[in-house]
Amino acid sequence: MFTRSFHLFLLLLAFLLIQQAKAQAPLPNPSDTLRVSLTDMEQRFLQQNLPLLAQKYSIEASKAAIIQAKLFENPELSVEQNIYNSNTGRYFETGRNGQNVVQLQQLIHMAGQRNKRIRVEQLNSQLTELEYYDLVRTLRLELRSSYLDLHYQLQQYHILNEHAQSVQELVTAFDGQYKKGNVALKEMIRLKALLLALDNQKLELITQINQNQSDLRLLTSAPTNTFFLPTIDETTIEGVKTGLLTFDQALQVAQENRSDLQAASTGILRQEAVVKYEKALAIPDISLGGIYDRNGSIMNNYTGITLQMPLPLWNRNQGNIKIAKSELERSRTLYAQQQLQVENEVMQALQALREAEQLYNKSEQNLSSDFKRLISGVTENFAKRNISLIEFIDYYETYTETMTQLLQLRNSRIRAIEELNYTVGFPLITY
Repeated sequence: MFTRSFHLFLLLLAFLLIQQAKAQAPLPNPSDTLRVSLTDMEQRFLQQNLPLLAQKYSIEASKAAIIQAKLFENPELSVEQNIYNSNTGRYFETGRNGQNVVQLQQLIHMAGQRNKRIRVEQLNSQLTELEYYDLVRTLRLELRSSYLDLHYQLQQYHILNEHAQSVQELVTAFDGQYKKGNVALKEMIRLKALLLALDNQKLELITQINQNQSDLRLLTSAPTNTFFLPTIDETTIEGVKTGLLTFDQALQVAQENRSDLQAASTGILRQEAVVKYEKALAIPDISLGGIYDRNGSIMNNYTGITLQMPLPLWNRNQGNIKIAKSELERSRTLYAQQQLQVENEVMQALQALREAEQLYNKSEQNLSSDFKRLISGVTENFAKRNISLIEFIDYYETYTETMTQLLQLRNSRIRAIEELNYTVGFPLITY
């Protein structure tokens, strides 16, 4: 039996626990806390992400390649001057009796090689841009996923921290009463076991929080001491509607917006352009020029026109043409594979969203506030000895587990929305 003094002690302890539960739990060691919305985080990402900045330089390089392809070949100038004139005995004679030859030649590409080379470089530039957009799509999913995970992990941490502090108060109080012989050893051990379990859950959660913080800092190039604190309106998220979307609608959006699918299609166009270019290279180029010879020809001050071209007897670029054709067929096969992959990814993302939405709608969202009121009543009843310590601990564990599952369910739903947006390459569902 509890003594009257110990009964009063528990009533006081219950009051302290209720006040503690109302207090806001501290963040896990923030050094430079920065409150940011998801929109602000994306702006930081687009402006400061180093892989994106590096890919932008690749785009600039590909545009420079187009400029280079548009340039004409430089003309070639050759000059010949005699060293010693045996007739006059003079060196480097440049007068009327000297001999010098001046020749100027211009290489001319045939069969539209220049325009075909420009077309290839233009398609290469388009592919580089599409690679950039696909990188943005992939890294944006990573950013938004880490941000959302962090948001719900911090909420879960607050719950665990509140419970751990409350149980720590109980352990401290029971430890003193145990030494006076007012509390049984099994009750003391049970409370300490509960506190240990909560501390282990907190430690595991802090590890996940730190990992997401690290990912967000890396994605936004933020200082290493930055601690991001997400600001999300849960009411807006809860009001998001997803049930009206069909597979055909989602697939059409994906076919219009998936940068990797567009890259595969552009790859076919590029290889078709390469085939045309390689065929054009089989046509010999010509070099057109003029020549002036002062004294070395059949007449003095000889002026003539020159025309040169290789004879396509053996090398008609057959090997490169065959390679280009093979790469074209390969590109077509990869495009068909990419189309099939997109269809399956869209179907999978839609199914995952519908399942998450179904579970979310079945759950009781008011369970959180109801459980908080229940825990307050449980604490009071425990202080009044209406329930046992085992029942009190069971309520606490059930509350912690239920709140965690609710947060995970909300996170799973919003993550499913993000996965669908990523799959179709467009913010199909916004919040």
